[in-house]
Amino acid sequence: METLHCDVLCVGSGAAGIRAAIEAAGMGCRVLCVSAGAPGQGTCTVLSGGVFRGISGNYSPQAHRRDTLIAGRGLNDLKLVDVLVEEAPRRLEELAEWGMVCEKRGPFLFAKGSAPAWGKAISSCLVDKARSVGVGFVGSTIVLSLSSRDQEMRALGFRRPRGPFVEIRAGAIVLATGGAGALYLRHDNPKGMIGSGYALALEMGAQLQDMEFVQFYPVGLAQEGLPPLLIPPRLADKGRLRNTKGEEILEKWEISERPAAEKARDKLSQAMFQEMRQGQEIWLDLGGIAQEDLANDPLSSSCAALLKRKIGGLERPLKVAPMAHFTMGGVRIDPWCRTKVPGFFVAGEAAGGLHGANRLGGNGLTEAIVFGARAGRSAALWAKENGPRKDGSPLWEAEVVSRPPELSQKGFLERLRKTMWELGGIIRSGEGLMEARRILESQMEEVGFSRGHRKMELGTALHPFFRAANVAMVILEASLRREESRGAHFREDFPREHSERWSGHLIVEGPSLENLRWSFEPLHEEGNFPR
Repeated sequence: METLHCDVLCVGSGAAGIRAAIEAAGMGCRVLCVSAGAPGQGTCTVLSGGVFRGISGNYSPQAHRRDTLIAGRGLNDLKLVDVLVEEAPRRLEELAEWGMVCEKRGPFLFAKGSAPAWGKAISSCLVDKARSVGVGFVGSTIVLSLSSRDQEMRALGFRRPRGPFVEIRAGAIVLATGGAGALYLRHDNPKGMIGSGYALALEMGAQLQDMEFVQFYPVGLAQEGLPPLLIPPRLADKGRLRNTKGEEILEKWEISERPAAEKARDKLSQAMFQEMRQGQEIWLDLGGIAQEDLANDPLSSSCAALLKRKIGGLERPLKVAPMAHFTMGGVRIDPWCRTKVPGFFVAGEAAGGLHGANRLGGNGLTEAIVFGARAGRSAALWAKENGPRKDGSPLWEAEVVSRPPELSQKGFLERLRKTMWELGGIIRSGEGLMEARRILESQMEEVGFSRGHRKMELGTALHPFFRAANVAMVILEASLRREESRGAHFREDFPREHSERWSGHLIVEGPSLENLRWSFEPLHEEGNFPR
């Protein structure tokens, strides 16, 4: 088994992971950044709209804070929100200073890119900066397990496609593996975003919170033969959103916020899903939009140009449908990205708490940059005081991991995604969630993923699909326990917000994926709405 040593190990090469690596390297640490693909590629950052909220100008930190709390429906961690809005302007200015091609418009910083990989300019900028400060990249490596013993941090991975195995010993670990959007049939995430980071964190002994809150972006391209392209909010607002009967969706469902796909993602997604369950298709008519109508929104202009190339113009309506977009829940952190496990830090979409019950558009990338930098600083300080040990035998015996886990469970993920979409997605009910749980348990048993067996072969226990199924189970269980509707979480059998009972966070922790403990932590004040 190959063994590598570093001061700080960053797991994940999206914006949060690379920004953490840059910060730690700038403090004099030896840093490795490990990723399943090429550095900076195949991430949510690349496939994002490339839009950051919170650039300095007419948009004050107070306004940013207010909008973030309104979207989060009273469940945002106020300390995290305050960090975000205060540090965002400086962190975003840094990206421009480092050479990211971008432009400012209102409260937003737009990375200049082409649809659908608008965020490529972000990744390219960060990778170049990281290399310039000495960050080492370990690509094409899947991290199978993380461990902390006596403040000694280790990661076990294998080089794709068939090994060899590699063990990385570090003084501190930053987890920045993204979310779990690809657990759903329709999503706009990379295919590998199946929640592996959440499983790794639970196994490390960290806590997760708010896992019931999964955001669905309402207006995604659903044309047969075309990818599920995100239609930017302002472009969608320029058109008319109708069902098969010709009814105007926004009027029918009394959605007044504009742009609706930015400020009312939860309500619009739920309305569209209801229409689809009743046999209706949803169509977006963008005919007649002039180029000058798009001048103030680079994202809309780029998307419109792509649609014209791909479908030969915008004269005919486009079939659209919601898609899983972002996971608000995640690992429980403090404002310096510390978890309850010493030396283990988390940033970006892998972390929970900042967004509450729903994320405000543009805050995802800003979160990655702001808290990526904080996680890198925290990890560097920890590593300098608790450096990696270079003695000791491997934690995983060679004969136990003699071959990588087999990744080709035919049809398993497809069936899981269908179940999560239909029963654990946009509109939920107690009956449907329990049925989804039963179906997933049956599917896991079919392929040998028995959740009841504590002593499994290591190859099965570390299988990414096993982790995905367990994270799906966590989302279902959290959704079943929260008996109200709030933000992105909608229960047909509990259709109203119930703040007297549910102003707080559902917390889950180990000691293992097969033996989880749940608790509810009420807020210490009457909600976190702006005053």
